[in-house]
Amino acid sequence: MASAISLEYLKSIEGTPNGLATLDSSGLVPVSLLPPSVISHFKGQFATAASLESAVSTGTMADYAYVTATNSFWYWNAGLTSSDTPSSPGWVNQNITDTAYLALSVTAQAMIPYIIVP
Repeated sequence: MASAISLEYLKSIEGTPNGLATLDSSGLVPVSLLPPSVISHFKGQFATAASLESAVSTGTMADYAYVTATNSFWYWNAGLTSSDTPSSPGWVNQNITDTAYLALSVTAQAMIPYIIVP
């Protein structure tokens, strides 16, 4: 016979460390309940790649941001130089096009673990 977990017990561990995450009114887990490793690399939401580059000109591996103009996440890749991606050195759109990918140096192509879209 399966054991039952009481509703009282579940309520007692809501929103506690090693307990159950609660949802906010939007149905999302509140940022306060996320571990620092999840949110420390998120650099924010930007209207354009240029505004991202202007606001965050350097980064570390695992840094990422959301760009509304491209409707996609961008990731920091220090291995890419400004000659590889002149419009956004270091920042790579997760949805890099075939044309943009082929314009990269062979070394830079090897550093792109992202989705290639036609």
